[in-house]
Amino acid sequence: MSVSRSLHRLWQPRRGLFWLMLAFNALSSLLAWYVHLTDPPTALRWLLSLLALTNAGLGWWMLVRLWRETPPEHTAHRAGGGG
Repeated sequence: MSVSRSLHRLWQPRRGLFWLMLAFNALSSLLAWYVHLTDPPTALRWLLSLLALTNAGLGWWMLVRLWRETPPEHTAHRAGGGG
């Protein structure tokens, strides 16, 4: 499978799951960035790190769902100019 077809299976802006996946991944990045820059107290650092890891895990789970729930034939049809 080509890279462009693989990306078409993931790039689905009409699905809410796509936007949730992006939001969770962006939030985990922001939390990690905040922890790195501000050096919060230990308890808050652990809490924010746990939230960042949880968000990253949820983002990957949603990415896998997008990948599995979109059949390759559907993306081949779209990539061929049929939709």
